[in-house]
Amino acid sequence: MSKFFTILLILVFANNGYVERFSYAEKSNLDWSDFRGKPDLSSNFDSAVNTGITYQWSYSKDQNDLELKFEVDSFCYPSLSWVKKGQMTDYLLAHEQLHFDISEVHARMMRKRLKEYKPGKNIRKDLNQMYKLVERMRVNMQERYDEETDHSRNKEAQKKWEKKIETLMWFYRDHKKKINYFVTP
Repeated sequence: MSKFFTILLILVFANNGYVERFSYAEKSNLDWSDFRGKPDLSSNFDSAVNTGITYQWSYSKDQNDLELKFEVDSFCYPSLSWVKKGQMTDYLLAHEQLHFDISEVHARMMRKRLKEYKPGKNIRKDLNQMYKLVERMRVNMQERYDEETDHSRNKEAQKKWEKKIETLMWFYRDHKKKINYFVTP
C-alpha cells in the first residue's frame, strides 16, 4: 500500500497536481471500467484499486466565536487502478470495492473527529496530526484486510470483512456529508 501511496505522490507532482479521480459521493460502486491503469504483470495479484482520503479546512473568527469549515472526501484513482486480462470477476470486484469502502469509512471517521474537535492554539498542527492518525489507521486497515483475506483468496475471511465494513459504514452513517462546519463559542 505504501508503494501505491508513493506512486500516487509522484504522479500528483509530475502532473502539476492532477490525477484523475472520483469521489465516493460521486460514485460509490466500482465497476471494472474504473480500472484503467496498466496491469502489473509481474504482480502476484490479479487487480489493484488505488483509493485514499483528502481533507481541506478553513476557519474564521468573529469576536469570541470560531467557525471551522471542513471537507473530507474519499477517492478512487482509475488511472492507478488495474486488473489483469481475464480476471474481471464479480467476486474480485467485490474485494476491490471493499478497499474503496474502507477509505470511505476512514473519511467518515475523520469527519466525526473534526466535528468533535475543540480548537486549541494551533489548529493547523492539531488537524494535520488528526489527519495523519486517521490516514495511518486507513492504511493499516487496508493492509490487514488484504493480509487476512489473502487478497480475496480466503472466502470465509472475505465475508467477515464485508460484514465488518458494513457495520462500520452503518456506525458512521451520520458522517456521510462531506462538507461541514461548526461554530464554537
